Amino acid sequence: MKISVVHGICVRNDAISNAIADNIGWLIEAGHEVVLFAYACEHAAVPHRLVRDVTDILPDPHFQASDAVIFHFGIFYPLFDLIMLVPAHARRLVVFHNITPKQFVGAEHHATIDKSFAQMGNVMFADHVACDSASNLAVLRAAAVTTPASVLPLAVHGQAQPCAAKPGHADGVVRIVFIGRLVQSKGVADLLDAVARCLRADTTAQIALDLVANLGFSDPVLVDAVHSAAAEWPLVFGPRVTLRLHGDAPDELKQRLLVQGDVFVLPTYHEGFCVPIVEALSAGCRVVCYDNSNTPAIAGGFARLVPTGDIAALAQAIGDELALVRSPPWQADGFATFAAGAWGHAQTFAPARARHRLTTLVADLLNGALDN
Repeated sequence: MKISVVHGICVRNDAISNAIADNIGWLIEAGHEVVLFAYACEHAAVPHRLVRDVTDILPDPHFQASDAVIFHFGIFYPLFDLIMLVPAHARRLVVFHNITPKQFVGAEHHATIDKSFAQMGNVMFADHVACDSASNLAVLRAAAVTTPASVLPLAVHGQAQPCAAKPGHADGVVRIVFIGRLVQSKGVADLLDAVARCLRADTTAQIALDLVANLGFSDPVLVDAVHSAAAEWPLVFGPRVTLRLHGDAPDELKQRLLVQGDVFVLPTYHEGFCVPIVEALSAGCRVVCYDNSNTPAIAGGFARLVPTGDIAALAQAIGDELALVRSPPWQADGFATFAAGAWGHAQTFAPARARHRLTTLVADLLNGALDN
């Protein structure tokens, strides 16, 4: 079968782009002929055609002969309007990745967010919608989008088997890890504030805080705030704290930080899925995050949830984790028990499972099994 996939971009270090690359690879392995139409593509293994607008796609022979057209949607892009011009014989699938509400982004992005929510109405032209999470499906239903839909969790690659013991068990340094863009919605400022409070409250704590961030999609103001904290904290708290920013870190470094890390903290204000929480759990990290959108569901009971935006509660939760991971019972057998359970939960998002769900859904779409 011929399948066309449409999205604005397919670039490195971007969750939607990674999902697109996964989907296309799996569908090709399943025997389909697949082409991505996008403005930009950095994944060399993905068959693609670069376009300027919908007029470059409409006359394309592959597009016109496609048995299905798959659109990924998480933010406004003009090519998504093509869903209304798909050839009549083709099935239409939308993969919905949610939209970050504008209260969690800078004012300069508000117009784009408004256009994104307006364009979300295009989902009504699909035959079926695949949502990354039940939270994303709830967003559609709240917007009165009644298109038949199902939940199709993303694949989480490179999950690490937790080590037998964390380095902190031996040297007493609690390693805290953050992974995400340095933007308002990820709660970076809240994290810095909360960790500083912990250092002031517990003068015996030794902390190494590592932040892994895609700097190309980060807010320069927050990048500067991290650099400032990295320079100032050692002057205030002495050698018992280090703060390092790893911009655009390779996957190998990210995995090493998680395997060595004791606590993963992500005070995010909104998540449609949240791959880093799964990555952290698979590596045996304790997780602290705000209690909104998809974070409670994806953590599966293995996270310490904090009321969203409550920095005092966030600092208390991190402080509690500092005490826990330094305690003899935790290091004796608590860690091993937790790590085994967290790793088992993370495996529910293994790529093999995601591949089976995706290829089955597309097969059902093509043969009409989803029509009722």
